[in-house]
Amino acid sequence: MLVQSIKTKNTSVIMEDVKIVYNLFFRNALYSLECYKEDRDFDNCNNYSFVENITDDEGEAETFLKRISKGKALPVHIKDLAEDYLN
Repeated sequence: MLVQSIKTKNTSVIMEDVKIVYNLFFRNALYSLECYKEDRDFDNCNNYSFVENITDDEGEAETFLKRISKGKALPVHIKDLAEDYLN
């Protein structure tokens, strides 16, 4: 079940505008996070990430979601950020 979704727009000198979507899911009493670059190839790990079972705490999951979206984290970094934040 999708709990929350945030979309950001990243702009940099070396990269064109990229829209990044962060989706927080609640399934089997645990929260998981999906992150992807919109309109990109999901087979490329730089463009898509899904980290399952990051926490069972709703507040912690939502805080993490807001932090990564504010920092405009790219999909390739989501797993490492989740491990650092939640462990």
